[in-house]
Amino acid sequence: MTGAAVIKEKEQPGMRWTFGAKTEVLKRYEGYAYQVVFYLLQREEDALAAAQEVLLELYGCDEFYRAAPEEQQKRVKAAAMRHALKALGRRTAAGAKEPDRGE
Repeated sequence: MTGAAVIKEKEQPGMRWTFGAKTEVLKRYEGYAYQVVFYLLQREEDALAAAQEVLLELYGCDEFYRAAPEEQQKRVKAAAMRHALKALGRRTAAGAKEPDRGE
């Protein structure tokens, strides 16, 4: 037997992604989304909420699932940055103090 590789079935035109297939793809990027938002927000509670918003946004984006993994990662990062900035805006509007970064 020569090296066996897992070959994913190519998406056919008009193919619909199932809930399970979408969640499997999103699981690969869950940690990365959290890392990006936590780095920007420096608060676990805000980061968890923002990361959840990122995954929910991407869940509904069919183009995300058709993209190559490198493009998917770029989209996750862009969405994470966007949602982190929204969270910062909400925090600032609410008058919350920014975390002390030891400056």
